[in-house]
Amino acid sequence: MYKKYLERINTDLIKKRASHVHGKSFLQEKPFKYILIGTGVAVLINFVFVFTHIKLGEASLPLKYNYIFGITRTGTWGDSLLLPILLLTIIGINVLAAEYFYKKDKFLTYIFLSINFFFALLTFLEIVALNARGS
Repeated sequence: MYKKYLERINTDLIKKRASHVHGKSFLQEKPFKYILIGTGVAVLINFVFVFTHIKLGEASLPLKYNYIFGITRTGTWGDSLLLPILLLTIIGINVLAAEYFYKKDKFLTYIFLSINFFFALLTFLEIVALNARGS
């Protein structure tokens, strides 16, 4: 039943378009690749730290605090994954924005990709601070 539909699909055209899009991508330039690799390593460190320092089954972990009054919100260990998942969402949006602005201005691509790296570092510092504060 699906065989006749699959025969109609021109895979050569799809391959040609995919290579055309990849040829114009910012991933072809080394500085952008290095920034993305650094961001990926920082995000990986975030997740490794969360999974190694958060005790599973813990019912009351600090999730939010301020420096004056101490811990202001607690939650379960599943809630502590909210910050790294939010980081991944922001990184995804910034990579799409960097791809969009690559064709117009390379400087904005550097800005968007660098923001990802700094967000990953800030998230790591926040996770470490929350873990140290709650111990």
